[in-house]
Amino acid sequence: MEVVEVVLLVLVYTVLTLALFLEFVCYKKNLESIETIAFTSSLLLLIISLTITYFLDLGQPTQGIHVFTLLAMCLIGYTTPLNVIQERKHALPPWLPQGILAITSILGALVVAGHFVGFLKMMQYPVVIFLGISVVLSMILIRTTKPQIRIAHREQQEQYIALAFLICIPIALFLDFAVPAQSIAIRTGFTVPILFLIMGISKLSDDIQRLALFRDKQAVNEQNLNNYALTNREKEVAVLLVEGNSYKQIAEKLFISLPTVKTHASNVYKKCKVTNRMELIGLLGSNR
Repeated sequence: MEVVEVVLLVLVYTVLTLALFLEFVCYKKNLESIETIAFTSSLLLLIISLTITYFLDLGQPTQGIHVFTLLAMCLIGYTTPLNVIQERKHALPPWLPQGILAITSILGALVVAGHFVGFLKMMQYPVVIFLGISVVLSMILIRTTKPQIRIAHREQQEQYIALAFLICIPIALFLDFAVPAQSIAIRTGFTVPILFLIMGISKLSDDIQRLALFRDKQAVNEQNLNNYALTNREKEVAVLLVEGNSYKQIAEKLFISLPTVKTHASNVYKKCKVTNRMELIGLLGSNR
């Protein structure tokens, strides 16, 4: 059983590392958001923490959750709703992310204090509750709202993952309180990595598709282009953006300065009500 747990942790670590690498590549091409990178990074940090904890506790009884694991759980509790809020169409108040950040900061500070003062074991309960509520509410948001354009193609997959989390997280929370504390490493070792593995594979597949779409030269549907109040110059910039040209390449092709290209691109995104190039491709592409 322990061997299976270690293999599972290593597998999840590998998948999330590859997914994070591709997310950085997509981010450089304006195809991914910083919130998604932060979310994947927090998942990876938790898996690393669980793996280190396993080897530190090897041969001796597990002493609850270690400080780094609790901090990683706090980070996931913050980045999960942040990522979901950024990806969905909703009417949530703008102060909500700041509120979640405040709770995360307080819990993180208490975890660090508990490590030095001696009440770390008690902190696992508020951290687990915060993480559970954060993830469950985020999954409910996925189930009850529509996605932004850039992730619309994976909406059905997102719905299935959200449903899996809504089922598994309450069960995991129940076990965290119903099962003796010394078993916590085993519970966390299977429930969390399996869910993370599903998410990691999903993200890896999605980013590969994004890069493939970006690599293939896209054509603009002229009718789609005329649906928005773009100037002639903005239309030229929009076409070159969809075709995959960088800002520098656009500046050279149109014989205009780089700041001017950025201004036109910003206006294109604003008028088309998109936030990045991937959304623009989905909106104006000929296959729309």
